[in-house]
Amino acid sequence: MNDKIKKYVRDTMKSYGVCDYKLQRELISACCDEYSMQTANGATPYDAYEAAISNVDDIVKGMVKPGNKFGFSLGMGILALVISIGEMVASLLVANVEFYNVEMLIACALWAIIIILYAIVCRHSLRWYNFLILALLLVSWVVTVYMLLSFFLFEGLPGSWRELEFIFPCVFEERWHRPFMGEGAYETDYKVYLNFLVSAVTFITTLALFIHEKVKKTVRIN
Repeated sequence: MNDKIKKYVRDTMKSYGVCDYKLQRELISACCDEYSMQTANGATPYDAYEAAISNVDDIVKGMVKPGNKFGFSLGMGILALVISIGEMVASLLVANVEFYNVEMLIACALWAIIIILYAIVCRHSLRWYNFLILALLLVSWVVTVYMLLSFFLFEGLPGSWRELEFIFPCVFEERWHRPFMGEGAYETDYKVYLNFLVSAVTFITTLALFIHEKVKKTVRIN
């Protein structure tokens, strides 16, 4: 029966989004003690169990915080969308590839740092979906850098030039000119740009989860 009590306490706390391991241990201990006392006084296992868990729901409900467990995920989705939109807007203003060469490497480093900081700061309340979202964003930027790497490493001989233009919603057009080409001549290639699509999907998904969690929590509290 102790295992059943433990499962009930854990499931109740999880359903309300309360992550407090100290409270969880205290509730399980108190419920198990109450169950033992009830059975010692002659109560049936069913009645003893019901008495032991009778106050758990109210106690956990009182611990519900205004915060939303998908708030961090939504924040990362917004940040990714802002960065990707910034990259697209920059393409309209800056055709020189050096901007992306530096910016996308910084973005990769940013996602890696956020993952490390999240693992350290939230080590007692880690959520797998936050790691999944951060990993997807990191992979998206790393893949984009990899696909553009040959263009980033373009050998800048005298008389040569290169340009990178964004084609909505997910294509980069590369153009480059070499000295041996005729005047005004250049070659063109196209590379898939995943950052905006991944960011948009992440934002929409996390926003939906955030709203769903907010509505669900409001209903439970009321």
